[in-house]
Amino acid sequence: MNTKLKNYYITLTMCMFSIVSFAQEDPPADDDPLPVPIDNQIIWLLIFGLIFAFFYFKNRKAIAK
Repeated sequence: MNTKLKNYYITLTMCMFSIVSFAQEDPPADDDPLPVPIDNQIIWLLIFGLIFAFFYFKNRKAIAK
């Protein structure tokens, strides 16, 4: 059996075992909390993201000099 074919079979076997191990069903638990929407505050996220990007690139240029 050549090396490539052996590596293929080993990889396939390991993928199968990982899929089986993670495919277990969750045990019953308390009700999940309701998801929190971020749509109401999206403008603030954009503003802070732009400010963060500005300072990040400004500091990166200062460090490069």
